[in-house]
Amino acid sequence: MHSPAQPPVGVITPVYNGARFIADALDAVQAQTYPNLTHFVLDNASTDATPQILAAYEASRVPLMQHRNAELLPIAENWNAAVQHGLGGAVYFRFLCADDTLPPDAIEKMVALAEADPAVSVVACQRSTDAGVESLGWDPARVVYDGKEALRSCFLGDTGLAPPHFLYRSRAAATRQPFFDESILAFDTDAGFRLLAEPGAKLGFVHEPLGHTTRHDSSVTEREVHVKHTDFLDWYVLVQRYAAGVLSGEEMADYMRAFRRHYFGRMLAWRFADRNALAYDWHIQELQARGAVPTLGDFGDALLDYGLRKIGMRTRWDHYPQG
Repeated sequence: MHSPAQPPVGVITPVYNGARFIADALDAVQAQTYPNLTHFVLDNASTDATPQILAAYEASRVPLMQHRNAELLPIAENWNAAVQHGLGGAVYFRFLCADDTLPPDAIEKMVALAEADPAVSVVACQRSTDAGVESLGWDPARVVYDGKEALRSCFLGDTGLAPPHFLYRSRAAATRQPFFDESILAFDTDAGFRLLAEPGAKLGFVHEPLGHTTRHDSSVTEREVHVKHTDFLDWYVLVQRYAAGVLSGEEMADYMRAFRRHYFGRMLAWRFADRNALAYDWHIQELQARGAVPTLGDFGDALLDYGLRKIGMRTRWDHYPQG
């Protein structure tokens, strides 16, 4: 019997051909100290040994629920299907990518913070990668932030977040279906920002690395973000949606002007310096679909900005994204 202080929590893992890493993720959930836990895995029509590995965990201590898609779904659509199938009666849920892990006390510590303040809709944490623990910039003396204060800090570049390791309060997450926006790759960042932008919402932050992100050549980050630089388009969308609610009118105008110069200057660098026509063409197409394709004047302004920075008359963009 679980006490009211131990509300049910769901860990959700979407996986496609994850045989290389999935056992580590499964073991990490099985090792959790939090008692009222269920692990749901959505197999996105894997063609490798993933189903056989999952079958070996069917009688594990932490209940493992499974579903398999009949055909391969795009990543965001698959994550939405995972929420639909795997949420159940969980009071909180968090995703664990099939190639990631978390320490044994991760769920216990994140739930404890959320339970201490019912206005906390998202709990974030430090993150470790193969390069070590990231420095995300949050005040170590604080663990709860007003949602809009947190968003402002993120947009101004003072702090950062690791969305793949968010813990969500299910009640707050039910405000929109589907949960993730399938039009951008940073759909997990968008989901967290959307919840934090709600009136009265708060961010909880645990100052420990309660999630580990594995870097490898076949990851979405390597295959999409680093090749197409999708983080620039995603950030453009997020700024349009959420920054105006946390920045003054003057701040927003200055921020958008500086970011557009940075963005369009990087597009020129991808096309002509890096010989990455794929990235350039993809951004032109995506921006055109949003009615925001850069003009010759925009590119000229970006080039002028580059020149003025080179002679010290303007400062460079030092926020996210940088690539």
